[in-house]
Amino acid sequence: MARISGIERTIQNQRRYYCFEVNEPTEVRQAKSTHWATMVDISEGGAATYTDEAFYTNELFVELHTEGYETLCGRVAREFSGGFALECGGEVERQRARQELEIFKETMGKHQEF
Repeated sequence: MARISGIERTIQNQRRYYCFEVNEPTEVRQAKSTHWATMVDISEGGAATYTDEAFYTNELFVELHTEGYETLCGRVAREFSGGFALECGGEVERQRARQELEIFKETMGKHQEF
């Protein structure tokens, strides 16, 4: 079972959406290759991933496939040391992410307070 906690918005962590820590292995698919990463958090706007591979660049379209979650699609919004942030593209993707978070909260809320 993954440990979950809401990440509070701070000066150092200016996020548009409330996010949840998940730390799950994730398959990252792009047009010509597949890579492995760890999804470290998820929000309505996207997800953050860590990876040892440097296959990503800003604006690259990728799909995140994580067991127990809907596939998240979007573009690399920014790169950071050891990973990248995925931004879900458009309102349809954000709506799918919102629905996935509601299911996530219902399931995990039975095990731990947020």
